[in-house]
Formats: sequence, structure tokens, C-alpha cells
Amino acid sequence: MSKLLDSAKAGQAKFFLQFGGQGAPYLKEMQKLYAEASMKPFFDVAISAIEAAAQMVTGTVAHPEKVDFRKWLTEPDHAPSDDAMSIAGISLGLIAATQFAHYEYLHQQGFSRADMLKATVASSGHSQGLITASFTALGLEGKAHYDAIYKYIQYLFLMGVRAQEVFPAIHASADETAKSEALGAKGPAPMVAVLGESHATIEAWVKEFNGAAKKLFVSLYNTPNNRIISGARADLIAFHERYKAEFEAKQIKFVYLRSTCPFHCELMIPILEKFKPDLAKIGFDFKGSDLKFPVYSFWDGANLQQEGDLGMRMTDDLMVKTLYWEKSMLPVKNDKSVTAILDFGPGKTSQRLSMDTLAGLGHEVPVYAIAFAKDLKTVLE
Repeated sequence: MSKLLDSAKAGQAKFFLQFGGQGAPYLKEMQKLYAEASMKPFFDVAISAIEAAAQMVTGTVAHPEKVDFRKWLTEPDHAPSDDAMSIAGISLGLIAATQFAHYEYLHQQGFSRADMLKATVASSGHSQGLITASFTALGLEGKAHYDAIYKYIQYLFLMGVRAQEVFPAIHASADETAKSEALGAKGPAPMVAVLGESHATIEAWVKEFNGAAKKLFVSLYNTPNNRIISGARADLIAFHERYKAEFEAKQIKFVYLRSTCPFHCELMIPILEKFKPDLAKIGFDFKGSDLKFPVYSFWDGANLQQEGDLGMRMTDDLMVKTLYWEKSMLPVKNDKSVTAILDFGPGKTSQRLSMDTLAGLGHEVPVYAIAFAKDLKTVLE
């Protein structure tokens, strides 16, 4: 039995749950969990959700190659490259499935979900992780638990498809790739991490570059010296070219994300109307009043329990609204009862962001990455 869970049951430990977003490779994590016999009921649901959603959008520009989730799990050698798996029409749904798999596996290993949720103070998620976080707050069990997973995976999968239809330039052109590589940055994408210096410095450069037209957006504020800029590839490359000397002088890193849409900015506004029919089709009708504990938005710090339509609110947060990770971490700092954060991946990216952000807030609490074997073992011991 887990000492951590025993402490929680005794009222001596409280949890904050968090989930990551785009950018981290996820398929190998899922393939590993697929091999676990106890995970069969979960994967039956996850695979059927992806297959049904993919049939709804056959022929979409968001899927340059056939989505064959079952084959990618059962025959790893036939799975696409990490770059192909990062296409929004594929990655949003499959990242959600990976997160749900980690969440399910922890429970299958004897870490009681009911006891964990009873000791959970609140949750949040980085970018698309906010959506998976809201699922945990439903506190469902049995058939209702799996029915909701089915809807949530379809919701994210179809959102990714519509996002890519709004921004159909999946791949960089040969000219964009050549220009970017000449500047020292590989894999030009619609989102880039600018690492180093202050937010104010980077904001001033973006404002200067934009002039009267809003082309680039500081879209995610991850830690005090880590932020993301979203925009068309050509504009990001031009921005890099213009400020390359300053980047080098101040040792600022310019690293493109594995992303095929400029999330968290005004360029994605058209998805809001485009996606509404999909929500109705899959019956995604969850409300804030369905949430058993607070789920905090990274945009304005709001508790989503106060929302009416969760589906559209979370779509707007992910697609259009700016991410301020500090706003998701403030509840941890302000609630001294929280003794640990459980992070459900994928990977360790969101774990590191939370540790750095909390350090910047002058508050430290253990952040366990459930996707990482060493941390999982610690949580289960």
C-alpha cells in the first residue's frame, strides 16, 4: 500500500492534480501501457473513441495520412514519426488518451482513485491538460467513468482536427525550412519557445516587430524566463532574423515546438464557431456544476466550477486565450494543505514547469511525474 495514499487517508496529505500539454513525445508511453493486461478495458474505450471520431472527419486536410491508432499500438514499427504524431488533428486526442492511460494505470496499481480524489484539493492543466484535469473533477466511477473518457477523447480529437482545418499549413515549406536552418533553428513551426531574458524584453520586441498589424503573439508564459510566441511560420522566421543578434548577445534560445497550429492566440478564433456542431454531435455537455472540486484556468485563474458550458469555455482557453502558468500554480502556493502535486504527463515537461514556477513564487512542494518510472515507484511505495 502506498505510504503517500495512507497519509492522505489519515488526513495528513492533500493533492493537486495536473496534466501537461503539447510538445512531448507520447506514443511510446502509450505503447508501454497498452502491454499491461489490466489496461485492456481502458484501451478498448480509448481506441473505439478515436476510431469513431476519425470516421466523422474522413478526408479532412488535418489527416494527411490515415489515423490507425490500433495498429500504432499493436505494431510499433508501423507507427508514424514523432513529427507526424505532433499534427494537431492527431496529437490532441492521442495525448489526452495517454494522460487518461497514466491516470488509469495509477489506479490499477493499487493507488485508489476514490481515495486520491477525496484528498484532492484542486486541479489544473497546461494548455490542453486543463481539459483532462476537468475530467478528474467529475469524480466518476464504473460505466460513467469510461463513458466520460470516451466523450473527452473524442472532444479533444475533433478539436484538434478543426484547429488544423483553421490553420491547414501542416508542414513548413522548403524555403521556410532553409531560412530557419540558416538562422540556426530547426523544424520551423507556428509556436516557438524563447528562453532567457525577461518577459518584458521579449514583449517589447514582439510589439516592435508587429507594428500596426498583430502578427505574432506572446501566447504562453511558462516560467519567469520561458515563454512561447505563436504565429505563422514565415513571421516567426522573420522575427528570428530581425533579433538574432540580440538573442545571441543575451544568450536567448529560440526553439520551435512540435506543434502544427498557433495555439493560444487570436489566429485560432475561427475554431470557436466551427467546433460547436462537433460538441453537439458527441454529446459533450458537461457543466461547471458537475465538477466536485475546483479546476483552475491558466488564463484568468477562474474556478471552472462557476462555468455553464465547459466545452466551449475550455476550447476558448486552449485555442485563443493566453496561458499564464503562474495562475495555475497560485492555488498550490496559497493552500498550504497541498503536500504533493501528481502530474500525469505526458513526459516530464509540465513537472519541470511547475517546479520552476513554484520556485519563482517562493514555494516548493514535490511534483511527481506519474509518466516517469522512478516517480511512479515513489508514489506507489
